Amino acid sequence: MTSAALSTRVRALSLYRQLLRSAKKMPTPNRQNYVIRKTQLEYRAHMKLTDPEEIVFQLRLADTNLDSILVQAEHLTRLFNDS
Repeated sequence: MTSAALSTRVRALSLYRQLLRSAKKMPTPNRQNYVIRKTQLEYRAHMKLTDPEEIVFQLRLADTNLDSILVQAEHLTRLFNDS
């Protein structure tokens, strides 16, 4: 495995773990389970990619999804606590 491939693999696994951990921040079990299932599904669907451009795109998308989940978790937690 080349150095670039190894660093990409490490980054992908790191993002995967961060996404799974971010699910715990969701305020309800349904939302937590959704984030976990979606993360696992997307990871499995893309784990065999070989096109470098597509890999970079998917990693950026995962970064964006992580940011979105964290913002949603904060917002929804505040919303549920204010009710």
